[in-house]
Amino acid sequence: MPHRDRLRWAGIALAAATAFVVTAVLATRTGVGVSVDEAVRNGVLNVLPGPLRQGLDRVARPLVILVLAPAVLALALLALARRRWRRAVAGLAIPAAATLIALEVRRRDLFGTGGDAFPSNHAAVGLGLLVGVAVVWPRPVTRHGLVGLTVAGFCIGLGNVTWYAHQPADVLGSALLVVAVSAATFAVVGGDSPNLAPQVWAGTPRTRDSVSGRPSARPGRDPRRSPPT
Repeated sequence: MPHRDRLRWAGIALAAATAFVVTAVLATRTGVGVSVDEAVRNGVLNVLPGPLRQGLDRVARPLVILVLAPAVLALALLALARRRWRRAVAGLAIPAAATLIALEVRRRDLFGTGGDAFPSNHAAVGLGLLVGVAVVWPRPVTRHGLVGLTVAGFCIGLGNVTWYAHQPADVLGSALLVVAVSAATFAVVGGDSPNLAPQVWAGTPRTRDSVSGRPSARPGRDPRRSPPT
């Protein structure tokens, strides 16, 4: 991984960590933050029907963790067998570090909330494992894959709110924590640890095959024709 990319990941980590602290302060120390948090929570509880809310809670809290944890471990071992040790390290480190930090923040009550709900440890585990699966997945994550991960992450976060377990700010804090830990891990481990397809990170039309790494043709150009002189 080029030095510039490491700096970009480090910048993302710093921005997410700052947003994590700001979210904690606004949601617990300001009247506007508390009111917005309550309004969002009440909206979720009042709009969604009870059976759906309970189902989301059961899926997001115990089931996702029970399914994704062994999946991450198995895929990390597969990555090691394929000599993708950076992906294996990042895939295991991200959910572990995010969970430990979330638990430590709550135990020490670093933001003086007087409670033990911020950030949500279940959301941190679930979202961290979701990122871990993406990192150790055998193929690079494409833009469509990112959309799927975003939807799954939203469902995990929503499930931690729907059955009175957490406030939305608790889940948002967990999501920002996972982003910060993930970006910091990529900055430190380097290499192919983010497991993103080239067109995702570059944000440009694909010029290299995401699986084989071989150059591929740009859309609208015949690869057999020579460039104009």
